[in-house]
Amino acid sequence: MSTDVSGMIECRPLARIWAEDDEDAVWHAAIDLFLLNTGNAYDALACLFGVRNSFGFQPLSEDRGLPEDASDGLRDAFNAWGGPQGARTERHGSAGPS
Repeated sequence: MSTDVSGMIECRPLARIWAEDDEDAVWHAAIDLFLLNTGNAYDALACLFGVRNSFGFQPLSEDRGLPEDASDGLRDAFNAWGGPQGARTERHGSAGPS
């Protein structure tokens, strides 16, 4: 059985210039995780999210859910995927992408 992950990676490029709390330092959808769904990339899924982590990685963003300050692009995609009810992981039940 294979595992697919849907979601996006976001960046906040102006936070480095102006500071994280500046009104122009907003999140932007940057990379669709679809790119990781090639050939069961379990090492990438384990390293990023703790999914199928038989490698012993300390996951970068395990169990974070959808951030309150997520970009509109990510919120639109999250809702298109079915919102919290559509975001499921094999181990943790309901969880949102990060």
